[in-house]
Amino acid sequence: MTPVRETILDPSRRIYLIGIGGVGMSALARVLRHRGYEVAGSDLSENHWVRELRSHGITVHVGQKENFLEPRDLIIYSSAISKDHAEMIWARERGLPVLHRAEALAGLMHQAETSIGVTGTHGKTTTTSMISFVLSETGRHPTCLVGGEIVNVGSNTLLGGNEYFVSEVDESDRSQQYYAPNYAVLTNLEEDHMDHYADLEDLKHCMARFLSNLTNPGLVVYSAEDPVLRELVPASAQPRLSFGLSPEADVSAQNIQLEGFHSEFDLFQNGFFASRVLLSVPGVHNVLNSLGAITVLLEMGLDLDEILEALFRFRGARRRLEVKLELDQMVVIDDYAHHPAEVAASIRALTRLGKQVTVVFQPHRFSRTRYLGLRFGDAFREADELILTEIYGAGEKNPDNVTSELIYEAVRKTKHPSVKMVPRDRVADYLFSRDFKEGVIAFLGAGDINEVADEFTRRIKNSRIQNPAPI
Repeated sequence: MTPVRETILDPSRRIYLIGIGGVGMSALARVLRHRGYEVAGSDLSENHWVRELRSHGITVHVGQKENFLEPRDLIIYSSAISKDHAEMIWARERGLPVLHRAEALAGLMHQAETSIGVTGTHGKTTTTSMISFVLSETGRHPTCLVGGEIVNVGSNTLLGGNEYFVSEVDESDRSQQYYAPNYAVLTNLEEDHMDHYADLEDLKHCMARFLSNLTNPGLVVYSAEDPVLRELVPASAQPRLSFGLSPEADVSAQNIQLEGFHSEFDLFQNGFFASRVLLSVPGVHNVLNSLGAITVLLEMGLDLDEILEALFRFRGARRRLEVKLELDQMVVIDDYAHHPAEVAASIRALTRLGKQVTVVFQPHRFSRTRYLGLRFGDAFREADELILTEIYGAGEKNPDNVTSELIYEAVRKTKHPSVKMVPRDRVADYLFSRDFKEGVIAFLGAGDINEVADEFTRRIKNSRIQNPAPI
């Protein structure tokens, strides 16, 4: 793959996105429409993003049919689309131009005066959301594409001008090598998506290629907490700044205090105290996310006070420790964590609420479960109770017959006091039958476990309406 350093989208063509209902593709569709391109697309099913696109006047077909396409179309597809997709076959047979989503997005990024790409195994969405929100709140009108919904904005996009362009850089499919932003923020790097990589060294090599693509000033902002990045980034020829919890980092957080859904810490720059920072999102992992955002924003010339004022107003990204319900002594949480490190970080943040934590976890992808399944054993140590559902396959085939039993046995070996398997479709019934009145119930996973969280939340609300507490 070679980096895209030119405008590759033809304004005379209609742009047709296959898989337009994905969070990343829907964001791209809206930005393209905002830039004046004629946009249409298809997806296999109705969902929130499809309805959102239609509300903005974008034609979205459900299904895959040849007659959805036109001879003048330029096709954009995501890695979720297989080669035998009917529309992909039709497009190739007729010689229509076809681009991967990353190529199109990198082309848009190239047009911007200042571009920021955020990548890493965990924390991309929240860090990108923080940077985007601060730029917007301080009147800089950025164009931003986020892999989730920014709570304050209610969208996965900010449709601004061409001065600032902020986007997640997806590392899951090797496509980070297409991008050449001015600034790169690296949150961490661990083994994940190993169906696309031979091993960790292969992943590091691809990330090194991405770093070598950066354009002036070519600054790399990276977490000094991550051992892989501590080795990888200094080996590159790019200028760099580190952030972390150690005073040795260029930008660091000291004297951290975590209280409920808030965090605060002392910010140090080059070893000198700069300010006390207040965040409205919980957990040490969000402290690190904010450090990455603060570091790159300072380098872009923003004033520290305006950065911190905006960050305090930041309410997080949807499905990132999102509070679905909070009443009396009970809190219901929806969280996207699906990697062992993410799961452990989310649970650790929730324990700060001082309540019993029950986790409902839906493993995501057979390939990830096969590769990382045993590592989940320790990830749930701080949960008081674990409920495991079957795996959400995300369209993958399962030739090795991988099941949640792999994670179940890994957790059992840690002598966890309470772990059980419950089918996804029975989780809400199971929880509701236990008459929960207090504690944290956290639904974790990148699949459709959020729908179970919504169902359980609705039933709790309805039960309170029908059986109000005595006065």
